[in-house]
Amino acid sequence: GGQWNKLEVDMKDAVGTYKLSGLRNFTGGDLDVNMQKATLRLGQFNGNSFTSFKDSADRTTRVDFNAKNILIDNFLEINNRVGSGAGRKASSTVLTLQASEGITSDKNAEISLYDGATLNLASNSVKLMGNVWMGRLQYVGAYLAPSYSTIN
Repeated sequence: GGQWNKLEVDMKDAVGTYKLSGLRNFTGGDLDVNMQKATLRLGQFNGNSFTSFKDSADRTTRVDFNAKNILIDNFLEINNRVGSGAGRKASSTVLTLQASEGITSDKNAEISLYDGATLNLASNSVKLMGNVWMGRLQYVGAYLAPSYSTIN
């Protein structure tokens, strides 16, 4: 039951650079991180993945990051399945990256949108120098919902 509780991180007055590392297979509920004056580095070390468990409610995990700058290193996965077996399907995940100055991925970064994933990028500047994989399948025959990406 606890996987659908909302987590809010309010660091709107924080300055400097913060690394989000080790957050793998985050399955929701919603996550809001507000760091409007800081730089946030995603994907550090072993990457980050945000996903959901498919259940009878077909809930959506919503993850929002708001920072001055967002830098993406290593890998960032959206709506990948957790574990193996038919009972471990993902529902849908919406990841929103909002940066007042810029969103940048380095040349070795990989952003993977699995089926059921939505990625929203909102910034004055977006530079994705690494790979972006859209519509990746979690397993054979899994394509139940398309992946979307919007750039504002």
